[in-house]
Amino acid sequence: MAGFKGITAALVTPLDDNRKPNYGQLSELIEFVIDKGVNAILLLGGTGECTSLAAEDRFRVVKTGVEAVGGRVPVMAGVMDPGLSECLKSCKAHQEAGADALLVLTPFYYAGTQDGIVDYYKTVDREINLPIYIYNIPYRTNVNVLPDTVVRMYEAMDHLAGIKECAGLSQAMELIVKAGDKIEILSGDEFTAVSLMAMGGAGAIMATANVVPEAWVTMYSDISSGRISEALNLSLEHFLLFKALFSENYIGPLKHAMMKRGLPTGMAQILPLADPTDKTLKLVDEQMHRLGYY
Repeated sequence: MAGFKGITAALVTPLDDNRKPNYGQLSELIEFVIDKGVNAILLLGGTGECTSLAAEDRFRVVKTGVEAVGGRVPVMAGVMDPGLSECLKSCKAHQEAGADALLVLTPFYYAGTQDGIVDYYKTVDREINLPIYIYNIPYRTNVNVLPDTVVRMYEAMDHLAGIKECAGLSQAMELIVKAGDKIEILSGDEFTAVSLMAMGGAGAIMATANVVPEAWVTMYSDISSGRISEALNLSLEHFLLFKALFSENYIGPLKHAMMKRGLPTGMAQILPLADPTDKTLKLVDEQMHRLGYY
C-alpha cells in the first residue's frame, strides 16, 4: 500500500489559452516539487480544478502525471464527483491511469446521513483495488464525516488508508485520538497543519506546496526530528503569504505566485473562476518578495 506520510503537493493543473490542460507544464511542475523534496503528489484535487475538467482530460492528467513521476513518489488522484455512479467511473479511470491511491470526496448536494456515507465508501471499497483516502471538507460540501464514522469505515473497509481532514483542528485532534493508529490523518489546512502534524498527524496535503514546497518539507522534517518550535516559527513566517494566497479564490493567486518563481503555469482558470484582483496580486507579490522567493 502506498503511504502518504509527509508533504503531498496538491498540484494545480496548468492550462493553455483554451483552458485545456498543458501537459508539458504539468510535467515541469512535477519535476519542480519533487526536486524540492515533497513526499507525494496529488493530481486533480480541488486545487487541480478537478470538477471543471472533462473526464477525458482528467484521465490524461493522471496518466501524464504518473508517467512524469516515474515511481519516484506516490501519486494520489482526486475523485470529486457528486454521485456514486460517476465516482466509480472516475475511480476506475484513475486506477487504469496508474494512480497509487484515490482521494474520494464525500458525496455532496444530497447531504447523506452518517450511515449513508459509510455505505457510499463501502461501495467504492468493493469496486476499487487501491488505497482510499476520504476527503472531508464540510465547508465546501456541507457534509461532515465524523470521527466515529471514520472508525466505523476503517472496520468495514479493506482499502481505507487515510483521510484529508479539513473540518477544523478540534475534529482532527479527536480523529487522531480515535484512529491515529489505524489510518493516516493528513491535514488539508495550511493554517493548522503544523499543529496537527505535531500532535501526531501523518502529514499534510498542501495547495501552497505548489509555491513553497521546500518550506513545507522543512516544517515536516523539523516536526519529525522533534524541532517543533522551529516548525511553528517557519509556519508563522509564511502566515501572511498563505493569507494573501487565500484572500480570494486561491487557484489564480497560486498560479501567479508560481510564475513569480519562474514556473510556467500560466494564469488561465476555468469558469466560473475569474482572474484575481490587482489588490490580491499585490499582496502576494509583497509576501513572496519579503520571504525571498523572487
